[in-house]
Amino acid sequence: MKTIVKSYKIRIYPNKSLQDKLYKNFGYNRFVFNQLLNYNKLIFNLVVNNPRINPYNYRPKVNRSTLNNWLNVLKAEHFFLKDSESTSLQSTCDIFKDSMVRFFKHQNKFPRFKSRKNPIQSIRLKNNNNSIRFENNKLKLPRFGLIRYRDNRKIKGDILTCTVKCENNRWFAVLNCKNVPVSPMLKTGDNVGIDLGLKDLMIFSNGEKRKPITRLTKIEQQIAKLNKKLSRKVKCSNNWKKNLQKLQKLYNKVFDIRNDEYQKLSTELIKNFDLIGLEKLSVKNMIKNKRLSHSISQISWSRLVDMIKYKAEWYDKKCIQISKVFPSSKLCNKCGYKKEDLTLAIREWTCPKCRTKHDRDINASINILNEAIRINNECTTG
Repeated sequence: MKTIVKSYKIRIYPNKSLQDKLYKNFGYNRFVFNQLLNYNKLIFNLVVNNPRINPYNYRPKVNRSTLNNWLNVLKAEHFFLKDSESTSLQSTCDIFKDSMVRFFKHQNKFPRFKSRKNPIQSIRLKNNNNSIRFENNKLKLPRFGLIRYRDNRKIKGDILTCTVKCENNRWFAVLNCKNVPVSPMLKTGDNVGIDLGLKDLMIFSNGEKRKPITRLTKIEQQIAKLNKKLSRKVKCSNNWKKNLQKLQKLYNKVFDIRNDEYQKLSTELIKNFDLIGLEKLSVKNMIKNKRLSHSISQISWSRLVDMIKYKAEWYDKKCIQISKVFPSSKLCNKCGYKKEDLTLAIREWTCPKCRTKHDRDINASINILNEAIRINNECTTG
């Protein structure tokens, strides 16, 4: 049986005293991260302003031993850090090291200072000597004790870390586990190409179409009204805070509904098909369209694609993404003719070469499937 690394996100319910302890630890870890960032920022500015050093070739010594030495210095200077959970500060150093390494590999921007005003606050705890475990239907965390939780799933594998986070006044524990057993799904022998859209969320190569989640429309209208009311209230007043809490509840509801629907849809696709062909979408460029930016950001294509990809890897299925420059809508799937003057307004067109009438989206999904099968054959034979 195959084993994987898997994360379980469970809802927890800490009491008031535990919440105060967690908030304090959020502040301790935020302070350590900002201090490390401030120190490295000063060094980096000196390097950039030094004409003798090429900043693109500069690689700072941001390794675990150096960060641990800096952490010991901070603990000696600031005695309140001794009240924090020790493994969380070590994890903060690891997170900072990773962000710096990714910056010098040109994978992300330079790290920014953490703010206490951020609606999402978190700390990461390490499981040393089984310090993170379940006892008496509660979650045991080092230095925080037993916390009530609600989740019907059986947590499998060995717990590596636990990330405790507060998201819009809701508390979660994300358990990162290794050696989680996963049995592969049965092969069906069916393949599918999928074209993603706004009017129809998914258009399959067999002609089937899936509509987007319609029950979110009313909630989004309520969110628009509450945002309008919020803008007219005095910031940080009691009415402003009450309105903000209502908004947070609606945002949480939208996230939960979309996440639930996409989890079910991605699992259904993995069960029914052995090979799934998808297109790569440059969402950042598509959002620049002012008329469609809201709809594109709300539909969350990237979240759905990520779910399909990691579930295909878990259950020994194949998910292949074709290049975003591949003209899936412009090619005739029968003869290969390319219609250069095809615009977004044209939803149906007839091939002038073989006289085949095409639905734009279904034709695109068939071309995506054919290209995915070609790439898969090249990978297996080559």
